Amino acid sequence: MSYIGEHANTTVLIALVVTASGLVGTSAVYQVAGAELQSTNAELEAENEALRAELEATEATLERREAQLEATETRIETREADLEQLLATLNETEAELRRTETELRRTETALRQTEDDLDRTEAALADAEAEREQLEAEAADLRESVDALEADRDRLEREVRQRDETIAQLRERIDELERRLDSTS
Repeated sequence: MSYIGEHANTTVLIALVVTASGLVGTSAVYQVAGAELQSTNAELEAENEALRAELEATEATLERREAQLEATETRIETREADLEQLLATLNETEAELRRTETELRRTETALRQTEDDLDRTEAALADAEAEREQLEAEAADLRESVDALEADRDRLEREVRQRDETIAQLRERIDELERRLDSTS
């Protein structure tokens, strides 16, 4: 019987040693996992803060770009109003030119009667043509300006759309990181 008693005591002793070492190992694993979880949480929080800072900078840039876009659109509207006014003046000048040309034809008929009338009419025609050419040049310059401003507006609108997409992506990334952070807590 003493052999069985010794064997039972040895078995109990071995079971106690295995149990104790298992608890120590499990505790060590939990400590390592806890440290890794804290490290991961800290990294996620840092990344989240960096993304928020980037989002704020992007939103600030977007606000500046939107202000630039509004200013550009205002300038375009002003230029378009100027263009419309110049075109109206050009139309008036062309109408005046046509009237002057009609008068010129009448004056040519009366040329034999007086050369003084012809000289005055030719001078008026030259002035009207010079004014028309000047107005056409100004209108062409304004059209180029409007085209350039519209190109700027289109570019700024594309940038605004790209910024909106970036903001949406950053917000999704923040939401994902917050979900991950919440799930690890």
